[in-house]
Amino acid sequence: MQATLYSIRHLVQQKCLHIFSSNPVLYKDMSRRVIEYKDMSHRVIETLQQFSPEVEQYSIDEAFLDLDGFTHLDLTDYGHTIRRTVKQWTNIPVSVGIAPTKTLAKIAAHVAKRSQTTNGVLNLETIDDVDGLLATIDVGEVWGIGRRNKAKLLQAGIKTALQLKQARDSWIKKRFGIFGLRTVLELRGTPCFAMEPVAPPKKMRIVSRSFGHLVTELSDLKEAISTYTTRCAEKLRQDNLLAGCFTVIMRTSYYRKENQYSAARTVQLDPPTNDTGRLIQIAMQLAERAYEPGYEYLKAKVIATELVQADEVQGSLLGGPVHDEKRARLMATLDQINSKLSADAVKYGAMGLAPTWGMRSEYFSQRYTTHWDELPLVNLR
Repeated sequence: MQATLYSIRHLVQQKCLHIFSSNPVLYKDMSRRVIEYKDMSHRVIETLQQFSPEVEQYSIDEAFLDLDGFTHLDLTDYGHTIRRTVKQWTNIPVSVGIAPTKTLAKIAAHVAKRSQTTNGVLNLETIDDVDGLLATIDVGEVWGIGRRNKAKLLQAGIKTALQLKQARDSWIKKRFGIFGLRTVLELRGTPCFAMEPVAPPKKMRIVSRSFGHLVTELSDLKEAISTYTTRCAEKLRQDNLLAGCFTVIMRTSYYRKENQYSAARTVQLDPPTNDTGRLIQIAMQLAERAYEPGYEYLKAKVIATELVQADEVQGSLLGGPVHDEKRARLMATLDQINSKLSADAVKYGAMGLAPTWGMRSEYFSQRYTTHWDELPLVNLR
């Protein structure tokens, strides 16, 4: 995960790996097509709602059902009924994990998906040796244990879900905080994460990219940050959100021991906004404050936080007007043109006309869905 290409060249040669550069044109088009899959996921959720009054859609392809009070049923059979119904109504195969807590249910679903003996459904409450099962689960598979936490746990000799379950509460809380302790308690069968039928509001929007080569000039950094700010503003408008705080970050390469530098500059926005022009103006000021000459920069990032719904903004006596109808129509028109024609068909000049800082694409895959000359060909004989 996130390894640099030069550091795994030997694996490329030994394992005959295929290398592909990031292909944002293809990915963006495919993300638009994924709307059909999202619609299908809504159909799955609607199907699941036939089986429980409380359903939480955790992600596009995962959901939790509250089966509290269903003790009169054989939950394993109920799980198979859910699985058959979802397949019949949506033609999407699912795996079902049943357990006293969310964390254990995720593990049960993980095992059910990969085991040939469960037929897609695993109820942990019917298993005599749950600890024996947890001993086979890599600690990184436990819900909420990310890459960094896994590395810390491995350093402490904790490699499996069972070992994490048996860890001392005081040590877990000291190293991983209250969230880590709740995860351990969930592994022991104590529910700590409540159902959330309504998706929690987004807390931030981040746009971040590495440059194709090391950048030294402030003008190049400004072009990149303007581009990232534009993408960030577009995402905010898509979600009907306004940013109350904006941050610009730039840094040199982590892999160079000498001449290291990183900086972050933040400003409060009053009133909050998703206006591309205003955000670019602010981002340029922050970039000038963060920039230090004499360094070779590898990456920049923009972060929008303190997000609020566009139609729920509290006005301020000291701040400017919350709603600017003329600017809102301008942004809507800009989004509509770029959506119909192509990304950045109309853009701000601060983004540059021919940027040289873009990511390298030496292993660029074809843009199958948007370029006629890159359509896949089939040879029939």
